[in-house]
Amino acid sequence: MNAKQLKKLLSSHRSFGMVLGILVLFWALTGVLHPIMSATQPQPVKRMPPSQQFNLEHALPVASILRQQQIDQFSALQTIELQPNLVAYRVQLLHQDIAEYFNSQTGQTIENAEQQNAKRLAIWYTGLLEQQIISAQLITAFSDDYPSVNRLLPVWRVDFQNGLRAYVDPSQARLATLSSDQKMWMAKIFRLGHTWTWGDQAWTGQTILMQMTLIGILCMIFMGIGLFFNIHNRRNHRLGQKPIRFLHRYLGICLSVFILLWVISGFYHIWQKKPDIKNTQPIFHVADLSTEAWQHVTAQPIQRLDLVPITFSQTHTRAAWMIQAIGQSPLQGSMTAASKAHDHHTTKTVAPAIEFVDAGNGELLDILKQSKQLAASYLDLKPEQIQQASWVTSFGGEYGFINKRLPVIKVETRLENQLRLYIEPSSGVIAAQVTQQDALEGFSFAYLHKWTWLPIDKTLRDIILGTIAALVALLAVLGFLVLLRKR
Repeated sequence: MNAKQLKKLLSSHRSFGMVLGILVLFWALTGVLHPIMSATQPQPVKRMPPSQQFNLEHALPVASILRQQQIDQFSALQTIELQPNLVAYRVQLLHQDIAEYFNSQTGQTIENAEQQNAKRLAIWYTGLLEQQIISAQLITAFSDDYPSVNRLLPVWRVDFQNGLRAYVDPSQARLATLSSDQKMWMAKIFRLGHTWTWGDQAWTGQTILMQMTLIGILCMIFMGIGLFFNIHNRRNHRLGQKPIRFLHRYLGICLSVFILLWVISGFYHIWQKKPDIKNTQPIFHVADLSTEAWQHVTAQPIQRLDLVPITFSQTHTRAAWMIQAIGQSPLQGSMTAASKAHDHHTTKTVAPAIEFVDAGNGELLDILKQSKQLAASYLDLKPEQIQQASWVTSFGGEYGFINKRLPVIKVETRLENQLRLYIEPSSGVIAAQVTQQDALEGFSFAYLHKWTWLPIDKTLRDIILGTIAALVALLAVLGFLVLLRKR
C-alpha cells in the first residue's frame, strides 16, 4: 500500500470514528452495565410456588358451581388453596383480566380473592410481611418497570414499603420478576444505550438505523486492522513518543476479534427478528365437563387440578383435567427458580409427574400425544405434518431463559422451515416458536455475543465480558483523544 492510499485509509478510519465512536462507547458501557444489573437485581427468598394439598371428594363439582353462577363459557380454571381450610376454584371469564374465585364447599363468590391471592404469592416469594404491602394492582401492559422481556401478561404488581415490587402470575402461582427503583433505572439506561429505546416500544426506522451503524462499525474495524498491519513498521508512524496512539493502536488490534464477534452476532440478532407468538384464547364450555371425569380426578387427595386445552377450534376448546398427586415434585412456578439451570448446555428430559384426564369422558390421555394435537390445532396442520414431542424441563439450547415458562413440551413439525413449538401443558400457551433460522440466530447470539460456550461459572464469565467491554469503551475514548490532538 503506497503512502497516498494509506493516508486515504487513515482519513476514512478517523471519519468513521468521529461519527460512530460515540455509539461504540454507548454499546460498550451498557455492555459493562448488563452483568452489573444481573448481579444486583433483587432475588426471591423462595424459588418454588407454595405447596398445596386438598381433597375435593366432598366438595361441590365445579360444573355445578358454574351453572349456579350462570356461567356457560370461560377461558381458564385452576384449583387454589387460598388458606389451609379454604380451597377455591379460580375461573377466568372470556375477555376479562381479573379472575373470579368460588368457594369449593359453598359455591359462593369470594370477594377480592384475586388481589388477595396476588398478595399471598408476593409475600411467599419475597419473605416480607403483609403489613409491609402498600398496594396491589393488575398489570395488563408492559412498562419501564415491567418490560416485555418478562413475557407474562396479565400479572399483578405488589408494592412493598421498602421499594420492592413483586410481579406475580396467580394463574400459575409463579413469580414473573422482582423489581426496584435501582433495577428499573439501570434497565432504562441499558435500553437507551444498547437498544436505543426509551420505554418499551421500538420506533420507526430503529432496526434499519442500527443495522447501518453496525455495518459502519464493521467497516471501521477492518480499516483499523488494515492500518495496523500496513503502518506499524513505517518510520514516520512509529509511536515511541505518542503513548495514546500507541495504546489505541495495540489495544484495538487485541480487541478486534472480540468486537467483530459482538458486531456480527448483534447484526444477525437484529436482522433475524422472530415473529410474534399468536396464542388462541381457550373457550371452555361448562356443558363439556362430565360428572364421571370429575369423580375420577377428585377420588384422591391431590396438590394440583387445572383445566387445560388439548385441541382448538374457532368457538370450542376440547378440555382435559391436569392433575398432580400428593408427594410429587411440584411443577416449576417461579421463573427465577430455574435461573441457575438456564446457564447449562444440556436440557433435562425427565417428565413431570402429572396426568391428563379427558374432561368429557374421564379417559387417561397421553400428554405428549395431546400436545401434538394441540400444535396441529394452532398451526392448522394435518397429523402427519407433526413429527414428535418431548419434554423440556430446564432452560438450555434454543429454549433459553428468556422464554420464561417451564416445564414445556417441544413439538417438532415436518415443515420446510423445521418449525418447533414449545407448549406449556399447564396453560396450553405457546412459550416459543423456533425455526431452523431462529435456532441458528439464537446459537449465534448465545455463543458469539454472550459466550455461553465458556466452561466456567456465569459470574466469572460476566466479569470477563464486562472487563472486555470496558476495554472497548477505553479504546473508543482513546480514539477520541487521538482525534482531538490531531485537530
